[in-house]
Amino acid sequence: MSYETVLEQVKAAPEACLEEISSIIRYVVYRYQQDRAKDIQPSLQLEAAMQEALQICDDSSVEGYTDLNALFADLNR
Repeated sequence: MSYETVLEQVKAAPEACLEEISSIIRYVVYRYQQDRAKDIQPSLQLEAAMQEALQICDDSSVEGYTDLNALFADLNR
């Protein structure tokens, strides 16, 4: 079905139905967005980076930071 067909159907609907049609359209768009969000999977590179970050968090030999300014100072050296 094309936008033009849907538009013609909406134009032919009684004005009293427009609020209900609008609600239905919002719901359909919402469901589409929810379904698309489920399909998004992290890339293998991102997944590997997240695993590495978790390993670093558990490694007591890795220097950590509790001060954001100190972190950026070290990064800028």
